Amino acid sequence: MGMRIKLWILMGILFSMLTMTGCGNSERVHESWVTPPEGPHYDDNAILNTINSRLAANSDLKNLVLNIDVKNGEVSIKGLADNQTQIDQVIMQVWLVEGVTKVDNQIRAKDSQSTVSQ
Repeated sequence: MGMRIKLWILMGILFSMLTMTGCGNSERVHESWVTPPEGPHYDDNAILNTINSRLAANSDLKNLVLNIDVKNGEVSIKGLADNQTQIDQVIMQVWLVEGVTKVDNQIRAKDSQSTVSQ
């Protein structure tokens, strides 16, 4: 057998080995190519309605005048409360609503007249 034939046979064997090892990895896909699974989607209006319902159901909070905005799960609350305890209760009720990702608390307490941020 000539040297060229041996070289071609060797190259053929190497090529076969490379293509066969590549087959085992064909199911692996780089993570940047895979679309991440979607998490639950929450409607901002549904979040706002749930917050309003929770606050209306609480006798200590139902008479507060609050301006509540929801955008992409982020809640912004402005208004005036009687005291820090009411502010804490409002914030707790908001965080209990499914879909809330952030709370920007701009409620002021009448007894302290200061802005509290959470």
